[in-house]
Amino acid sequence: MNHGRKRVAVVDDDRDMVQTLCDILELHGWETVRSYDGEGAVSMSEAGNVHLYLMDVRMPRLSGVEAWRAIHRRQPEARSILMTAYAPPEALAMTPEEGVIRILRKPVSVPDLLSALEKARVEAAGN
Repeated sequence: MNHGRKRVAVVDDDRDMVQTLCDILELHGWETVRSYDGEGAVSMSEAGNVHLYLMDVRMPRLSGVEAWRAIHRRQPEARSILMTAYAPPEALAMTPEEGVIRILRKPVSVPDLLSALEKARVEAAGN
């Protein structure tokens, strides 16, 4: 399996945000897959073919933090970038050992996002 491939799951309950982020990432050479809730992201991880996750923290039912922890237990080599418009303590306390490369504030800066994704891709490829 090619872990270094530029493939990312974009997870946010705001469908317009997912569309916008996917459009931007695809223009920059990334292959994207989409999920609109934490449960969908966890289900997606079961196939094991996604190793990078760009995930909103605040989602109904299963938060991005809870979803990421479930994914990371199943796929310890996977990496995540969390996005938030606010700063919940549980997200800020997450560490690289938990597979979280960066926590980006919304609205997301495209250069910061691309830089963080490249770092995450390289780290996922190294495992």
